[in-house]
Amino acid sequence: MAEQLEEFLPQYTINPQTNIKRVVLKVIDLARQIAFYEQVVGLELLSSTESYAYLGVKGDSKVLLELRKTAEKLQPAKSTGLFHIAFLVPSREAFATKFFEILRNKQTVDSPQEQETRFPHFERIIPIAKLDSASDHGYSEAFYLSDVEGNGIEIYADRPKEEWNQHPQGSNPLNFKELAKIAQFESDGKLPQGTTVGHVHLRVDNLKETLSFYNQVLGFESQLVLDDAFFVSAGGYHHHIAGNTWSGTNIAHPIAIHSGLQEVQFQLPSKAAYYKMKNHVKQFIQMQDLETYFAVNDPSGNRLVFFADNL
Repeated sequence: MAEQLEEFLPQYTINPQTNIKRVVLKVIDLARQIAFYEQVVGLELLSSTESYAYLGVKGDSKVLLELRKTAEKLQPAKSTGLFHIAFLVPSREAFATKFFEILRNKQTVDSPQEQETRFPHFERIIPIAKLDSASDHGYSEAFYLSDVEGNGIEIYADRPKEEWNQHPQGSNPLNFKELAKIAQFESDGKLPQGTTVGHVHLRVDNLKETLSFYNQVLGFESQLVLDDAFFVSAGGYHHHIAGNTWSGTNIAHPIAIHSGLQEVQFQLPSKAAYYKMKNHVKQFIQMQDLETYFAVNDPSGNRLVFFADNL
């Protein structure tokens, strides 16, 4: 399929101003997930019902994360879906502040369902560590968490684009001494205004086919392609979407009752950009085409939804 797409699809590149609008997760325990994203991640609950919650940052009405209480059981450990949602904070100071706030917060997070799959050899509930890892990628500095149902989270800050090639790429240790000098240690723990969903990292089951879909059908441009991972973007960003096969190939696709990723929503900057993309995509794959958006599934079953301003 990948070779066929490359041979027959006309050249198309997604609009460079395309960005991620929000991420929607299916959850089992809505109250506990709201508490985690408020108390640990630092998002603000904007509104909620018995079945839905909308979270963003304090002082801003834009929804970054939507939680839907539609799941009945945890997603399979080895399946496609979300690897992590990445919240991009607007400054290195904000990143340092949140990083040290997470390190200093000793409150445990009760997560019996997740621990049942991750720690089956324990007979008692143990606290889930809030900080999984941290890395300097050269273009950005990041640290990683997991929520109470096992969804990955990254919080990161970009370096200025002109500095991306001045630092070693890959996964290198953070400079704790530099970060400590600029952190605010009297922080309320909230993510600041200007925070966005910078990128989403997905678990996929066929790297070549899925990458070809993002390149040839959706028009994202490759920034880095490895044997087991790819990074693609709009407008030359380091990545808006990443995919990996670290859970294996030809793995299960979650179904409706499973927790995890419901969809990733993207915002195109204009009606013209939206219709240009839709008219390209619909020539080659089935889509859900509604009045204000269209939606597709990638070859690994991950749902992607595209909107435009003022549509």
